[in-house]
Amino acid sequence: MRCPKCGAKIKKGSNICIKCGTKMEEITNASHSQVKKAKQEYQPELVVYSTYFPKDLSYKRTLLLCIFLGYFGAHLYYVKRYFKAIAMTVMMAAFLLCAVPVGFFMQYGDASFFNPLVTFLMTTGLYVIPSALGAICMVMWVMDLVKIITKNFPVPVVLAEKDK
Repeated sequence: MRCPKCGAKIKKGSNICIKCGTKMEEITNASHSQVKKAKQEYQPELVVYSTYFPKDLSYKRTLLLCIFLGYFGAHLYYVKRYFKAIAMTVMMAAFLLCAVPVGFFMQYGDASFFNPLVTFLMTTGLYVIPSALGAICMVMWVMDLVKIITKNFPVPVVLAEKDK
């Protein structure tokens, strides 16, 4: 496991990060629900990314969202990583709206319903762009799925308060 504050590797059985002094108790008691509050109060320095899933966030739900709706970024919306989630949604929407009608036209030779769009995309050669965006989105989805399965998926959390 890596320390969410400094990124140093924490050895199994160790109760503290040797590099920055973060206690394992702070990591295991971290809160995902406090992320929104910290960002609203303009305290982004409190938000760190941990591969340890906090108690108030479901690992199974994240995994299922990634498996079934991951290409739209649903798992990222769930863990409040909105920038990447919106990027994946836009890329997949562009792919579905542009590349799928062109593929239908290329396969069957008839795209009367999509004719103006297909004609424009085919004559200008722009059908390559949404196809590439769809491919990039699929790669991002598979990478996130592998990270979730191997428990290396970074989740924003606010660490628990240190006992003084």
